[in-house]
Amino acid sequence: MSIEGKRRYASAAFVTLLILSVFWPSPVVSANRLWFGSPLAVDDLSFLGREAPSWDVVFWFFAGILLLVIVQTAEAESGGVAAAVQSVRAMRFERRLWPRVAIGLIAGAIATTLVWLLLDAPVLAWAEGVQSDFTEDVIRILNRFGGGMNPVLIVAFFLVAGIAYAQRRWVSYALAMALAGLGAGIAGQIVKQLVGRARPELWLGPSHYAPGSSTSFPSGHTVGAFALAGVLVFASRNLPLRVIALLLAAAVGMSRILAFRHWMSDVTASAAVGLLAAWVAVSVIPLTKSPEAQP
Repeated sequence: MSIEGKRRYASAAFVTLLILSVFWPSPVVSANRLWFGSPLAVDDLSFLGREAPSWDVVFWFFAGILLLVIVQTAEAESGGVAAAVQSVRAMRFERRLWPRVAIGLIAGAIATTLVWLLLDAPVLAWAEGVQSDFTEDVIRILNRFGGGMNPVLIVAFFLVAGIAYAQRRWVSYALAMALAGLGAGIAGQIVKQLVGRARPELWLGPSHYAPGSSTSFPSGHTVGAFALAGVLVFASRNLPLRVIALLLAAAVGMSRILAFRHWMSDVTASAAVGLLAAWVAVSVIPLTKSPEAQP
């Protein structure tokens, strides 16, 4: 099998692992319900990286198998570590970057303000009207894409696979995602504490603020989702990959609104911060543009 074919199999295996992580530990719970009926310390509401660490060990066992597969199929490759070092050395901060960042912040602030004034209350009313058992299940699954260990898995895959297959582009994706996620996450947490906006589930109205006791603005899940997706949006020339990444990030943001955890203006600001962080990361870590058929 060609190296390209091995890379595709590794990518398919990772997508399978990512899907498993989103639903984990539901497969175990369902199998137990069907065949064993034993008491378990986890249920369908449990979340990888959040509850029952002892059960998470089973998942990481499967992740370890995937790691071995990637390493095994990449035995013929060389120079992976050198590719990672080159990506780090290529990092650069340019002075002209910061005026553009300021423009991006201003544009994001304007969009957030308009949404806050015009759409917060109507969108929340719409969210109330579409609640059902089905939407609750969808919300629970989408929330997991932006939380738990899933962002870490995505970054880890690009880093490990990039080093194993000596793909500097993949390593650069991982570094840019890590930089964007870290920067946007820190900024988001600082703003949360400074603003202190009440969450919709508290039913205090879209303009209620209580510094130090409320953390609705911005949405950490949405910031992280758009930071990681933004790297692919700005760096990849594979259109389907860019569209899927952006749609998943938007779905995470929408799920936070439907779960009454955030206002639409929270999600708007979070998307702006995440995308801006991704754009800065892509500018700082030059990414080799991939061919149209490649990620």
